[in-house]
Amino acid sequence: MFKNLAIGILSLLLNACSINEDAGVVYHDSFDFSAVQSYSLYDRNSAFSDTQSLLDSRRNAIEIAIERMMAKKNFSYTAPEQADVIVTYYLLNGSRSDYSNYNEVVHFCQYCLRATTWKTSNRYATATHGSLILDLVDPKKQRSVWRSVYPLNIKDKDNSAKSNEKIQQAVASMLAQYPTSNITRTSAY
Repeated sequence: MFKNLAIGILSLLLNACSINEDAGVVYHDSFDFSAVQSYSLYDRNSAFSDTQSLLDSRRNAIEIAIERMMAKKNFSYTAPEQADVIVTYYLLNGSRSDYSNYNEVVHFCQYCLRATTWKTSNRYATATHGSLILDLVDPKKQRSVWRSVYPLNIKDKDNSAKSNEKIQQAVASMLAQYPTSNITRTSAY
């Protein structure tokens, strides 16, 4: 009896810990998301990289999670000059001025969200300390056309495996909100 109760409680706790939060998303509805077939990340020596100070291990974990999810969505990786979108990210752990610098680099305007050409999915929230932010940048206009915010909240006590798990969960939840509900993609394989 006690063993069954303990297993039941453990099961309940594990399920409670594994509940994914929905990512907040906002995007520009005049951008043709259905035409996107390729993506890229900015090079490490770009202005984007200067907007935040991240350990290489954290930067790698975020980029690997992005690459895995984009591959699952059948987007192909290409050079930044040929990409349909550039995926950028920001981990809000620093100062507000660093965050403002990032927003300037990706040309994201918080005040523009009130315009009728921006649509929200789920609840779009202002980024708070510990949030992971993903942007899809239109390389032609050099401006963010899609943003998602997820409360990553990596703790000091989290080991690298736990941190990577949180990053993968966040990126999966964020990119699941990509606006292609009526688009069918076929794999190139």
